[in-house]
Parts: sequence; C-alpha cells; structure tokens
Amino acid sequence: MRRLGLCLLSLCALVLAGSPASALEPTILAANGGPKPDGYEGVGPPRVPPLLARNGRLYGIDGYDNIFSLENYVNHSRQVVDLTELGLETFSGGLVQDNREGKGEMYVAGFRPESLFNELDSGRLLRLDFDGSHPRTVVELLEPNGILVIDGGRIYGLDKGPEGNGRLFAVDLDAAQPTLETVHIFSAGPQGQRQYPNGMILGSDGWLYGVTAYVRGVPYAPGTPSSPATPTGTVYRIDPRQGTASFEVLHTFVLDDGEIPWQTRYGETYHRMAVNSSNSISYILSGLVEGPEGYVYGNLSLGICTTMGTQPEGLGHFLEALPLCDGQEAAADDRLKWYASDPPHYDGPNLHGSIYRVAMSGDDFAIVHRFSGGDGGSQPRGPMVLAGDGNIYGTTYAGGRLSGRGAPPGEPVDPPADDEWFHGGTIYRINPDQIRIGDSGQVENDGFELVYAFVDGMDKQGNVRYDGVQPVGLSLGSDGRMYGGNRSGGGYFRTSISNKVLRRTGTLYRLSLNPDDEQSRVTITVTPGEIEEGGTALLEWSSVDASNCTASGGTEGDGWAGPKDDTGYIEVSPEPGTYYYTLTCESTLTGGQVGDVASLGVGAQDRTTDEQTREYGNGGGSPSWWLLAGMGVLLAARSKRSGRR
Repeated sequence: MRRLGLCLLSLCALVLAGSPASALEPTILAANGGPKPDGYEGVGPPRVPPLLARNGRLYGIDGYDNIFSLENYVNHSRQVVDLTELGLETFSGGLVQDNREGKGEMYVAGFRPESLFNELDSGRLLRLDFDGSHPRTVVELLEPNGILVIDGGRIYGLDKGPEGNGRLFAVDLDAAQPTLETVHIFSAGPQGQRQYPNGMILGSDGWLYGVTAYVRGVPYAPGTPSSPATPTGTVYRIDPRQGTASFEVLHTFVLDDGEIPWQTRYGETYHRMAVNSSNSISYILSGLVEGPEGYVYGNLSLGICTTMGTQPEGLGHFLEALPLCDGQEAAADDRLKWYASDPPHYDGPNLHGSIYRVAMSGDDFAIVHRFSGGDGGSQPRGPMVLAGDGNIYGTTYAGGRLSGRGAPPGEPVDPPADDEWFHGGTIYRINPDQIRIGDSGQVENDGFELVYAFVDGMDKQGNVRYDGVQPVGLSLGSDGRMYGGNRSGGGYFRTSISNKVLRRTGTLYRLSLNPDDEQSRVTITVTPGEIEEGGTALLEWSSVDASNCTASGGTEGDGWAGPKDDTGYIEVSPEPGTYYYTLTCESTLTGGQVGDVASLGVGAQDRTTDEQTREYGNGGGSPSWWLLAGMGVLLAARSKRSGRR
C-alpha cells in the first residue's frame, strides 16, 4: 500500500485556521461490524477498553471471543486470534503487556463454561507475541475473571480457586517452565456467601488492591437478603511478597453503598441460571484506581442484571432482565406482567450506583458520589484511570443524554416514539482536590462532573451522531490519552446481498485532554496497494471532525470522484497503471480544509515504466497544481530514501 498524507506536503494549500474546540469529546476510531474484506470479519462488541500496545496499535477482546486490533487512527478493527479455538469463551479482563526491556509479550486469561451446573470450569493463562499473535498456554486455571497485573517479571491474577471463593495467583514469567503459585485463598463471605474476586490494581507502594463481591443472590428470589445492612463485598490490600500474612480488608460494603458485580454458577439454581440467562453486562467488573494523597477510588453498581419474573399463566418463576442495567427504572408497560415485583424491580436502596474512596491505610472510607439515574448517569462499571490532569475518569454503562436509535447516516431521521428513547452511558470525572467531607462524614463537595453523554442516533435536540453506547470503562495509554469501548451501536450498514439495514456492533474511541492532539483528519487506504491486472483492491476512507468531503482521481465509472460521505469504502479494479485517489473535507474544528491521498499500482511492469502517465486515469479529472507539486516532493523524497536503502 502506498499512502501520501496531504497535511505533510510542503506545497500543500490546505489551510488550518483558528483554535480547536475545547470540549472533552471522544474521537471514534472504529465502529465494529458491517461488511469487511477478508481478514476483517467477525469483530463484535468490545468487552473491555482496548490496550495501547508498544507497537502503537490498539488491542482488545470482543463479544465473539476474538482478540482484535486496530491502528490508533480512524480505521476499522481486524481479528487477530479466535480464542474459542483455544477453548476459551468468557473474559472479564483485558490484555496486559510485559513492558520490560527486551520483552513485549501480551497475556490474557479466560475460561469456557462447560455446562450450567458445573461446579468449576477450567481456564488458562495465555501468552501471545508482541503483536497479539501465536497464543500458547502458560498455566491452567479455574474460572479466571481475566484481571491481570504485571509487576517486574511476575504476573498476578484471580480465579475461583479449588474452593470456589477466589484465589490470587502468581506466575514467574521468566521461568523456563512457568508454574502457578498461590498468593492467597479467599474464604467464604458472611453466612457462607460465595465470594467472587473482582477488579484489582497494583498500588504505587507495591501492594495489590482489589475488591470482592459477596454473592447476595437474585433480587426477590427466595432466600435473597435485602436489608440495607446486607454485606455485598470488600475492598482489600495484600503485599504479594508476603502473601496471606499481609492480607487486610480495608472496608466491607453493604447494600446501602451499592453492590459489586458477580458471576458464578455456584449455589442454588437461581444463581446459576441468572448468569447464563442475563446479558453480559454481568461480566463488566468493578473498577479501581489509585488517586492522589493515598486514596483508592472504586465504583459500585448492581450485583447481577436479572431479577425474579413470573408467568401470569401460573407456570412458575423464571428470570427477567433488570431494567436498571440499561438505566431504566421500570420495564416497558407491555412487559410489566412478566416481573414478580413492582418497578424498579430491585430490592436495594442504591438504584444507580456510587463512587467511593478508601485510604490505602484503611482508616478512611466515604461514598463520594451517588448517581441519580437519567441524565445524571447510572451503573458505573469497568476500569477507571487517573489522567494527566490529576482527575479520575470513568464510565457509566447507562444514563446521560436521551438518544433514539435512528436510520443510516445520510437518510432522513425521524424522532422516535416517546417510549423508544434510551440512555447510552456517560464519561465522568472526579477532581480529588475538590472533595470536601465534613467532620460528621457528610460529603460537602464530591468533585464530580459528568463530561460526556453517548448518543447513537438522534438526541432530544435533533442532533444525530453515532458514538456507540454502553461503555465498558477506560484504559490509560502510554501517550497520556484515554481509550475506551462501547458495547453497542456505532451507526448502520446495508448488507450487500439482501440490502438489509443492520446496526453496528460497538465502537472504539480515544479521549484526549489536549485539544491540540485531536485535529481534523482524513484517512484513505488502499488494500492491497499493488494488484495484478484484473485484480480488485479495497479503497476505504474515514474522517475525524471533518465533513463536506469531495473525492477526485481514480478512473471513469469507478464510483470514486465526486461528493463523499464522511466514511465509506468501494472496490476498484482499474486497468494497468498507477492511480491516485484524493479526498478533501472541511474541518469542523477550524473551517479550513484537510485531505489525504492514496495510490494504487496495477500491473508491476506498468507501474515501473509508466508511473507518471496513468496516475489519474481518464475519469477523475486532473488534480490541482498544489497536489501535483506536493506529490512530486514526496515521491522524490521516497526515491532518495529507496536509493539509500
């Protein structure tokens, strides 16, 4: 593939004027799903925020149990590894990378549920090359939750362990034959409740900080306690060098604080069925992050996304989805009869979740913020990050601005019916310096701000955008920017065979604190960049903060030249020669123009002997003088570099 960036050309006439927008707004890097060429199929909803690897690419895990990857600019994801082929299907944590000098391998942990009633299912820790390829088993595990932490040459993780209440394990990454070391075995919770390990981080003091969930049970199921004082989990710390002798519970949560998500098939039938029948938000775990001044911050929401239902015909009890997991306080009117309880169908006092902080020494705990639902956000889950501005950032799975799923971009979008609006989730931040807690323990200032609400379709103001919805948390890249994923949406596409309109399967995004990092961009790629006569190449384009795009170049009748959507693709198969495809758009940040150009060579012999005679064919029109001059500069520089090699 040959690709030339117009904004790098010394004679480029594209103008960038004015200052970029100051709003904290995510840049959507990719919308998963849709028709793709070979090697791009199968990428589904992101389960966890992506990892920015040392090679500059992003890597994640999707709802189809693939490891996928994408470049750190607007493009699309491609499958790297199908984890089901390795016997793994369930993942709550993401990939981690060994960043030591001379290393770079990635690691991931997961398991495959064998059946509904298995006491424990086997899993494994995998090692992959630096680019996510060539997975191989490091050690066998028992239902790991996927959370992994690397410290030096050791990796720490969590699984259920042989007793089913959790095990903190370690593996020496440099050992010729790595073995599983047990750091700590978790005991059962109060009254014999199962204890489920959740999120975990490595503190700056070298201790591990984590949370565990007590499996309270399905709301309104027989035997499920609902007192506000019911224990729901813990936050703990442990020195991995000392193991169990150093284990300390910093705080025990109760139902009034909120719950910690759990996934277990242990216990009575309702528990097992809840996990197998509920949506996979159950696998989005609680997050933790170390803040300033010796505090750890975390999020609390719902324990399980199901509640008891009942069949009006008297056929018995069964499980229904809990509307609160989607930020709604009641089931739709036509489904109320299927629920065994009145709205909000939940037996706890904290409907929408909360944010807490606890001193790393364990002597200071406070619920810093309680979410209000609706446009105030609901159900905080997933990893949190401490960004370069000193603020803590996280996401809520629901809440925020009302949105209606619309039609494909470019087609008329009518406002949805009143009962079809939904809340797509938010990005929030907490400024630790602004938190004020009185002597009585009352929070006087929570330092909380909701900074972005995701919309996938039309909002109440009539604006249409396709962010994707249902965020799964944030990761912090080595470049100082934050990265996240949304489990659903991202626009629509038409199938090439039936012409049906289908919704995309989630998005990946980047969040920058410095507006200068996020400039308007246009990207064109041709895959492959060299084809034989009669072959076909895929021409794709995308834009960031740009619109009103116009294409030129190509050949007559290939569908390229003329007005273009902000993103799209076509297949081209021109005659032998060298062809250039250009796209210029208006910057929505500055009002100036941005553009890009990509080249395609058809027939190797013709490419070398006739490179400058067929470059625009006869259908796209001639490029303007500045583009020809600029390409000449870059082509000359490329020739000199080739000569030096």
